[in-house]
Amino acid sequence: MPFRLHLVRHAEGTHNPNHDTTILDPQLTEKGISQSQDLCRDFPYHESVGLILASPLRRTLQTARLGFQNSIEQKYYAQGSGAGVPNGAELVLEPDVQAHSARPCDTGSMISVLRSEFYDLPWEIMDLDIVFPRKEGLYAEDSESLELRGARIQRRLEQKFKELAGTSRPDVVVVTHGGFLRFVSGDEKIAVGQARWKTLLVSFDQNSGIIIEYSE
Repeated sequence: MPFRLHLVRHAEGTHNPNHDTTILDPQLTEKGISQSQDLCRDFPYHESVGLILASPLRRTLQTARLGFQNSIEQKYYAQGSGAGVPNGAELVLEPDVQAHSARPCDTGSMISVLRSEFYDLPWEIMDLDIVFPRKEGLYAEDSESLELRGARIQRRLEQKFKELAGTSRPDVVVVTHGGFLRFVSGDEKIAVGQARWKTLLVSFDQNSGIIIEYSE
């Protein structure tokens, strides 16, 4: 039986309007915030999502928290904020789905900065690889490293889908970057608009590679 995977591209960041790649780890623009709110309103599968894997860059983390506040467990938001749902989805910061290049706009902030800015996240239970945000080793920008990252995330997705199988929330969302979508999906031609999603029904081959059965 295929699994349902939702691939989401982040909303507009401050680097997007003028293609300014020199901005380090851009945040969302006002338009990007509005796009994320529209994503929350329009996404039809909130009650089926059990896991959200988000790139730890500012714009992807903002998109995930705004766009999926009707999916994510309440503990990932400030108490009394009204965001999040009881018994909702787990939110995981996943460096393997961060942006593909080493340009400043595609490089993340130090973990200490993220902890300060996203102070209401339950950091005591959130695990973030200490190599992040350095674009070296596992997260280097060369084509071989990117292919290996894609293979790692596909293996992880297979594992997570098996863990969620049979639960009331079996779907997985990946909030990533336009340039990395093809490595997650294995589809060279995949395209998703800002703060939009592509829903795929997937299975996995014997090497844990994604097989797309159907897309919508």
